[in-house]
Amino acid sequence: MNYVWCDYNPNTMGFVENWLDESAVKSTGLDEGFRTFYEYWVSEDGFDIGKNFWCKVAFENDKPFAVIAFCLHESKTIIMEMLIAPSERNQGKGSKILKEFIHSEEIIGFAIEKCEAVIYPSNMASKKAFENAGFIYCNDHKDENGDSMLYIYKAKPLTAI
Repeated sequence: MNYVWCDYNPNTMGFVENWLDESAVKSTGLDEGFRTFYEYWVSEDGFDIGKNFWCKVAFENDKPFAVIAFCLHESKTIIMEMLIAPSERNQGKGSKILKEFIHSEEIIGFAIEKCEAVIYPSNMASKKAFENAGFIYCNDHKDENGDSMLYIYKAKPLTAI
């Protein structure tokens, strides 16, 4: 693995809140903060940390630079949010951590065969990162604003040699 991954902990990972600049809030919907987002989902019925809900922080050279929140819901892995530190954006790190995330069983303990993410059309950086990681646009996904798109990743089947 290229990065060190650890579980997000709202008591010790306050730096994630500092990554929520105007651009991140606009493209993620985290206008009340990442901690509020996290606490909402861990208190939601049916979501259990480490069982069907995870939030992982990626580190490079002992420096945290990204966080991914994801869940298992209706037999699907869904990336709920991904946030990159402002100083680390536009360097291709979003697609690199997505690739590592979906290809490394060590991070969450199981292989990801299929994964979904919803992205706002105006979030060009996320669209590019997800597409570079192998996600494909599937269809428009109507949310409360009516303006998001569903992207899906499907692992390629292994071929016999």
